[in-house]
Amino acid sequence: MIVQHYSHITALDWHPVTGLLLSCSADRGIIVWKEDDNKKMMPQLCNIRELKSNNDACWNYRGDKFCVGAASGHVFAGSFNKEVNLWIATSLTDDKPLHDSPVTQVKFDPLSGRVVASASTDGCVIVTSSFYEDIDLGEDRGPFGKLVS
Repeated sequence: MIVQHYSHITALDWHPVTGLLLSCSADRGIIVWKEDDNKKMMPQLCNIRELKSNNDACWNYRGDKFCVGAASGHVFAGSFNKEVNLWIATSLTDDKPLHDSPVTQVKFDPLSGRVVASASTDGCVIVTSSFYEDIDLGEDRGPFGKLVS
């Protein structure tokens, strides 16, 4: 099975510590690339429920969680699920999109990784919680370090 994107790649983010490369595409796909023992980049699939293009992606500072902004207005946060050996991204707002138009940029708070700032073509910037209890507990740095939901 060949894993690749089938449309143009809209974002890449390389994490300097983990060496993981995050790619997203207009084909609605997200792939996390990890170097194997032979120095070859191998794909790890990601499960995301998005019907439109993924426009931007970003790792948190630890490299264990990522966020994705989509053309539907949704903002997703994802992490690795060891039980199913798969990266899983879920919308930060469930059914209703966070923005009324396509998201063009997403960035984590660089100190705690507990919030995501997202910008869209409607001219709005929204800061929303991306707190995952099993990942973010104990990280209390920066202005959002005490945020727990």
